[in-house]
Amino acid sequence: MVIVVLADDISGAAELAGLAAARGWSAEVQTRFDASSGAEVIAVDADTRQKSEVEAVRLTHEVTRQVIAAKPAWIFKKTDSALRGHIRAEIEAVMNTATYSESVFIPANPSKDRVILGGRYFVNGVPLDETPFACDPDFPRRSASVLESLGKPTRISTPSFVASQEDLPSSLPKSTLASGAADFFASLLGPTRHSANQQPFPIKCERTLLLCGSLAGWKAGRADEMRNQKFVVKTLGEPVTDATWRESSRLMFAIGHSVERGERDLIAELVAAAQPLLADRQSLCIAIEGGATARAFIDLCGWTRLKAMAQSPPGVGVLLPPGGPFILIKPGSYPWPDQFAEFASFQKFLPSPSRAY
Repeated sequence: MVIVVLADDISGAAELAGLAAARGWSAEVQTRFDASSGAEVIAVDADTRQKSEVEAVRLTHEVTRQVIAAKPAWIFKKTDSALRGHIRAEIEAVMNTATYSESVFIPANPSKDRVILGGRYFVNGVPLDETPFACDPDFPRRSASVLESLGKPTRISTPSFVASQEDLPSSLPKSTLASGAADFFASLLGPTRHSANQQPFPIKCERTLLLCGSLAGWKAGRADEMRNQKFVVKTLGEPVTDATWRESSRLMFAIGHSVERGERDLIAELVAAAQPLLADRQSLCIAIEGGATARAFIDLCGWTRLKAMAQSPPGVGVLLPPGGPFILIKPGSYPWPDQFAEFASFQKFLPSPSRAY
């Protein structure tokens, strides 16, 4: 029986599908639920983060209805680890549709120094409402209290102390919906198991294109971080053509920072402007920062199912759509892990495309 992850954006779906694949489960990301895929873990992007709360609830109800008809082993409701999105409304929509009596909500990711202490959420030791997430354009976090961020729901409980992986439960009653971030899902999934999917096959990634549509990532200094990894950095308005690759085999193309235009408009322009750079897909790896950017890119390419690769670095989903190229997706709220430099090199080992589908 399949395990289903319901996420509100594709970066969260990719993160958990990659986590499952790295632990030996066959996994894929879907933009439309398809139980016939044969994957053991299906992470569905309901694409509700940027919708109104009413629309988010409607979409969550609809995809949950489709999922329970397939009789999954269990469901995990993935939420943003910085408490952004329509969290309470979507958890309750899953509970009501799938008839769960309660939900345990654990957004903490101790592995990334995001913890709950005394019911308050801390990011790298700083209360959530004192981090840049306090100024998020769509979901500003004005309180570090997890329950206040949820609106004090009656059937959703969250522990007041989660400082390490050992503080996370490894099982729940069938009547209880698990909801939260990646570390909680990992605890429920269990230890790594052997899988043929983990056998490496060498490919060459001759060029890496990094699309950054995340204002949070840009403000966190992603441009300087990538320049230190030998990326040429370009922003919207600067000329980016095939000739740009002559400067470096690593290119970061970003929305930059603009207060005059909305983030979604900038993302749409970024994705459209990147299309001419994708001509030779077989030698290209595409890294995407930010769930909205990744979803816009994937929708433009017409993909609805992407296989998760076992060689996913922590916090990153490495996905392969039919026909390639390899796609690396990361939430905008995290830095790229150290292993990212390996994926941007010529010698990284990944499964061969012919074995993926």
